Amino acid sequence: MSFASLTIPHLFFRKGLDDEEIIERFEITDVRNETRGIRCPLCKWTPDRTSRWTCWDCEYPEYFYNGCGTEWNTFDTRGVCPTCSHQWMWTSCLSCWGWSKHGDWYEGEKSE
Repeated sequence: MSFASLTIPHLFFRKGLDDEEIIERFEITDVRNETRGIRCPLCKWTPDRTSRWTCWDCEYPEYFYNGCGTEWNTFDTRGVCPTCSHQWMWTSCLSCWGWSKHGDWYEGEKSE
């Protein structure tokens, strides 16, 4: 007997996910994608794990002119570019486009 002849009947009799199981799995995935305790101080938007910032030349308010072009989630490194090691003191919101001190994004922590 071939592998295919054993697998195909199994696919027909396999139990599918019901609506509740699909919603539960979606909610688990959604929670894992959150960045808890991080919010824009201006509009309260919360980035997720897929949110990306770019290390690029920035006039106001950072005044940094040696951007390397790396894209990453700035909250994975507390604002340090993983390529050029620049410590970003300011972070722009991907929702309202406002700039805030990077430390102010962390709820319950005070910026220095």
